[in-house]
Amino acid sequence: MIKIKVARDDNGISLISMHGHAEYSQYGKDIVCSAASTIIIGGINAIAQLGYLSFISYDVDAGDVELKINNTKCAELQIILNTLLVQFQSIEESYPKNIQVQEV
Repeated sequence: MIKIKVARDDNGISLISMHGHAEYSQYGKDIVCSAASTIIIGGINAIAQLGYLSFISYDVDAGDVELKINNTKCAELQIILNTLLVQFQSIEESYPKNIQVQEV
């Protein structure tokens, strides 16, 4: 199971971490893992392209990703992060046995 953890501080999302594997297979492909990976890596790429890379730090290791937000006061960055959260929750609604989103 993929476990997504989202932490908040007083200003908004301060951490998004993704660990594990979905172990879902359809047509020989793990579409849940692919979708979750695309969301988080696409989010990091969007943050970089929009000029907010200095506001975050991240680590990607064998499919596990930890995204720490160093500046939670940036409203534009919070919009991106909340969009990621909604996308993860949408996958969770369809595949609750394969992905879990937890706000801590």
